Amino acid sequence: QDVAFVTRHQVQEMAVHHWDAAYAAGQDLVIASDVARDAISEFLSFSVSSSSDPADPPRAPFDGTLGLRCDDVNEGWTVHDAEPPGTVGFSEGVEHGVSTLTASSSDLLLWLYSRKEILGDERAIELGERLHALCFTT
Repeated sequence: QDVAFVTRHQVQEMAVHHWDAAYAAGQDLVIASDVARDAISEFLSFSVSSSSDPADPPRAPFDGTLGLRCDDVNEGWTVHDAEPPGTVGFSEGVEHGVSTLTASSSDLLLWLYSRKEILGDERAIELGERLHALCFTT
């Protein structure tokens, strides 16, 4: 990692902790969409058991395909099983026909960090729980 990576990560981490402080004070804070989108991409790259960084000990397989869609900026990601089992990969965009969790970029980021719940169909909720089980960061 380089200085730019660390700086980028610090902005994202401060945004989540700023939300924590506002929430504790009884206020609602919306994380800026550009920061939230970037943080979601980074989270999926570095904070989930992946082929390049599998969990040790190995975790249960994801066993599915899940779309994550930001409805405020019309962007998304598709999370899918990878090798070895118990790891996931992702691609930009939401594949047609997959179970999808949809929320604002701020709420989707906060969901990844287990700060908020997101509504979805039963399969999307189940896959969301499986994704959380593969996360290193909460």
